[in-house]
Amino acid sequence: MKKIILLVVALLLLVFALGVGGSWYISRSVPGLDDAQAALVGAAQKAGATSLTGTHTDDGGLRLNGMLEGRSFSLLIPWHWNKQVVLWANGYSAPGARNNLTAAADPLDHDTLGVLKTPYARGFAVGESAYDKSGMAVESAIENTYRLKQFTDKLGSTRAYMFGGSMGGNITMGMIEKYPHDFAGAIAACGVVGDWPHEIGWLIDIRAAYNYFTRGTTYELPGDKSIAHSALATFPSGPLSSIAPVSIIVQITRLRGPVLALFAAAKTNPGGVEDRIIDNIVAVAGTVKDPAAFAVPLATVALGQDDLNATFGGMIYDNTHKTYSSPHLSEAENAALNRDIERVHADPAAVAKANEWYKPTGKFEAKLISIYNAVDPLVSTDVNEPQLRDAIAQAGNADNFVDRPVPQKEDPHVLGSGMAGLAHCGFTPEQIVPAVNDVIEWVETGKKPE
Repeated sequence: MKKIILLVVALLLLVFALGVGGSWYISRSVPGLDDAQAALVGAAQKAGATSLTGTHTDDGGLRLNGMLEGRSFSLLIPWHWNKQVVLWANGYSAPGARNNLTAAADPLDHDTLGVLKTPYARGFAVGESAYDKSGMAVESAIENTYRLKQFTDKLGSTRAYMFGGSMGGNITMGMIEKYPHDFAGAIAACGVVGDWPHEIGWLIDIRAAYNYFTRGTTYELPGDKSIAHSALATFPSGPLSSIAPVSIIVQITRLRGPVLALFAAAKTNPGGVEDRIIDNIVAVAGTVKDPAAFAVPLATVALGQDDLNATFGGMIYDNTHKTYSSPHLSEAENAALNRDIERVHADPAAVAKANEWYKPTGKFEAKLISIYNAVDPLVSTDVNEPQLRDAIAQAGNADNFVDRPVPQKEDPHVLGSGMAGLAHCGFTPEQIVPAVNDVIEWVETGKKPE
C-alpha cells in the first residue's frame, strides 16, 4: 500500500510539473542550467511567456524561446549579463515570405556583421520578436517588439537599445519616438527614416518610368502593368499560401529577367536604344544607372503593391500633378511623357495611417546613429536622410543624433542573378561594429561620437 501511495504522489507531482509549472520545472532539468538561469526561466513564465524553453548555450548563456501573446520571440542572455538588452528589428519581406513571421531560434544565427554579436560579447542580452504578417509590417513589429521590451524589463533589464535595418530602421524610429523613455540608444541602418509616402512614391516612380519607356519592347515587366497594383501574385494567404516561399523565388526570377536583359544589352551597345531607355528612366525617376537600382525597387512594388494598399487602406502616393522630364528628350517627347505616363491618386486616410506607422518626428530621447550607404538601390538616401535631418532640426534634437554615411557596396548577385550591382544595406563589419560600440559608449559616457 505504501508503494502505491508513493507512486500516486509521484504521478501527481509529475502532472503538476507538466501542467501548472511545466516550463519552469522542465527547464530546471536541462543539463548545465544554473540556479540563476533557472530563476530567469521561472521569471519568464511568470512574465507571460508560453511554449517556453530555456536552453543552455555552449558559451554558458541562456537562450529563451517562446511566445508572447501568440507571437514567437527569441532572447539570448549571456552568462555575465549586464542587465541591459539590445532588441533587433528585421527589414521588409515579400508578401508570403516566412522569415519575419517566426523569430529565429538564435538571434545570432544570421548576424554576419556583428550588430548583435558585438553587444552580446559585452554582456548585453539580445532578442527579437516575430511580426504579425509579411510584407509591410511596421505596426505589428512595433507593438510586438515593445511587448518583448516590457518582457525583458520583468526579467531584470535596466536599460534597452533598439537596432533595426531597412524597414527595421523605420521600426526603430517608431519605437524610440512612441516610447521615448524606454530606450537609451538606437541604430537605424539603411532605414526608411523619412516617411512611407515618399519612399514608396520613389519606388512607384521607377516602375511608372520603366513601364513607359519599355512599353512595346522585349524588356516589359510581366503581369499587370498598372502601377496601382502588384504585377504578380505571391499568395501570402488563401489556399495557395503553402507555396508562397517558392512562388516568391519564381516571381522574382520572372521580374528580374527583362530588367537585367536591358542592362546586358546596353552594355554590349553603349549609346544604343537600350542605353537611352536606361538614361531616360534614371532621369525621370531620380535613380542611378545600376541594375540593382532598377531590379530591386521594381521587384519590391511589383510583388508588394497590393499588400501596401491593403495594409494602409489605399494608395499612399499621388503623382497626379507631378511633372516628369528627361534632358535626353525633346520638348514634344517630354510633353508626351507627361500625357501618357500612368497616374495614381493618394487616399488621404491611407496616407494618414502610413504616417502613423511610421513617419519620424525627430522627437526622441535615445542616442541615435543613422548609418547608411551613400547610394542604396532600395531605400533612397536622397529621399530618406534629408527628411530625418529636417525633422530632428525642427525638433531641436541634434544633440541626440549622429549622421553616418558610408560608401556604397557592390552586390555580386542582384536578386540572386549572375549580374552585379549596388547592395541594399551594403555594410561591412568594420562599419557596423564601431557604430554599435559608439552608441553604447555614447550612452554610458555622454560623449557624442563623430
